Amino acid sequence: MSCKLLLVRHGETVDNVNKIMQGQTDGCLTLLGMEQARELGRQLRGKPIDVFLSSDLGRAVETLRIIKEEMLLPAPIPSGARPFFPRDALKASLWAERPLARLPVAFPVAFPCREESLLGESLPLLRERDWGSFTGRYIPDLQDEVWPDDIETLEQMKARAREFLDYVRQHYDGKTVLAVGHGIINKAIQSVYTGRPINQIEKMANCEVRELLL
Repeated sequence: MSCKLLLVRHGETVDNVNKIMQGQTDGCLTLLGMEQARELGRQLRGKPIDVFLSSDLGRAVETLRIIKEEMLLPAPIPSGARPFFPRDALKASLWAERPLARLPVAFPVAFPCREESLLGESLPLLRERDWGSFTGRYIPDLQDEVWPDDIETLEQMKARAREFLDYVRQHYDGKTVLAVGHGIINKAIQSVYTGRPINQIEKMANCEVRELLL
């Protein structure tokens, strides 16, 4: 069997906008970042997703929460749609004694997204790159600086990415998994998956999804 991994980058954060090196800090979504997550949730409505994972950093956890919340909302009623009243519901409902004109025009629609699967799991393996003493700095100021020894190396990050992919394969074979990570760790995951160098993996936009068949 195989596993389908839907790899997502978190929504836009305040530090993204201000060009601050977030690294393994929690970060805070902007209003746009929240809307990006809601829009992705709307796009994913009706899609069978078995497992939800995220980095354990706040910006990824919040992005996943919004996505799941949006996926569970009732689908909008198409304009001009005719009302549908199940016979048994009319008999049992308190609405049955009200004038027909006051009855609701539709009932909520359930989605093939099992509620028990919405618990999710937060994984340190999906954390963003550890930028060490560069964390919290203004990114343009770092252009000509010598990199300190406390920054996570590409080899260390790819080892973490490899461990994450092995974890998904071992635990979720045959499942569809949505995982919310971060810009650079997501590039490392795709680098390990494709065998291409990290610098050849195109940067992901906020709340972009890429599909990997494991």
